[in-house]
Amino acid sequence: MEKTTIKDIARLANVSIGTVSNVINGKGRFSEETRKKIEKIIKENHFMPNVAARSLRDKLNPLIAMVVPYAPSGEIIVNPFFAQLISGVENGARDRRFHVIVTGLKDELDLPFLLEKNINGLIVFGANDYQEILLDIQQLNLPTVYMDSYLHNHDVYQVGTNDEMGGYLGAKYLLSLGHTSIAVISGPLREFKTVGNARLAGYKKALNEAGIEFNESLVFENDFSIEGGYKSAQEIIQLPEKVTAVFAFSDMAAMGVIKGFYDMGISVPKDYSVMGYDDLHFSEYLTPGLTTVNQDIYGRGQSAVKMLIDQIENKSDLNHGKEMICSVSLKVRQSTAVC
Repeated sequence: MEKTTIKDIARLANVSIGTVSNVINGKGRFSEETRKKIEKIIKENHFMPNVAARSLRDKLNPLIAMVVPYAPSGEIIVNPFFAQLISGVENGARDRRFHVIVTGLKDELDLPFLLEKNINGLIVFGANDYQEILLDIQQLNLPTVYMDSYLHNHDVYQVGTNDEMGGYLGAKYLLSLGHTSIAVISGPLREFKTVGNARLAGYKKALNEAGIEFNESLVFENDFSIEGGYKSAQEIIQLPEKVTAVFAFSDMAAMGVIKGFYDMGISVPKDYSVMGYDDLHFSEYLTPGLTTVNQDIYGRGQSAVKMLIDQIENKSDLNHGKEMICSVSLKVRQSTAVC
């Protein structure tokens, strides 16, 4: 007599194999009527699920994924920001005996590939309401935490930082040093709220409090990358008005600015003060050490994975709310000076 398979159970119950798997594992969505029908057929046919394999996957090797929409996986791995964030996620996951995979969702084929890994939940970084892939992610019905996403749906779990306060703190400090003409590397700005838009709003608030009119020509929408910062440095020195400080909304861009100025014989902070944003590990080891806005990247990764695993394990301490906004602080080093 041939052994009954999960495919046989699905055929007899007139449901998909996925539904049978969900009933066996107690996961996903199915009606009470469907559950009873499948369990009855399982009992009548003496079906024995592969308990050893299921135990290995669900108990000894539970898996979560951190994904970045529309980003190539290779770029994520080599980016110091994501390296620091992933380190926090992995550390928090390890404490709860979960494993982590990290990937970009560059095209529509990446999502089905990800699902083949039998993941228990997702951390999605940098999503927005206008990405087509967001709907695909939400239709997976998996426990999910969104980071730096500014989604309008407040019924989803989100972890972010007070980006507007970060932009405000950075600009206010430069103003306190006597800088009144401050260039900004904002990253691409959008009509909807992003980290760049929020940080720029904080910058504008500081200018307004100081009685300084906002000058749109001082905003450079170059990428949050070394190349973006390097390009910005070349553009800043060509401005018709004298700029004395640069506020880059990422440490990577700030590093590119410093390198760009160095190649042109311009001294930091003697000729220009430069401020970053992130407080990456290497920031204090640059020459000069980088003044920056700290957003505790590692700690945020730990907070996001805790929120996710609490969902997966139905922990009661989710009463802290679905949205976590982490604080920011200023780290003053040698790349900024009195004007």
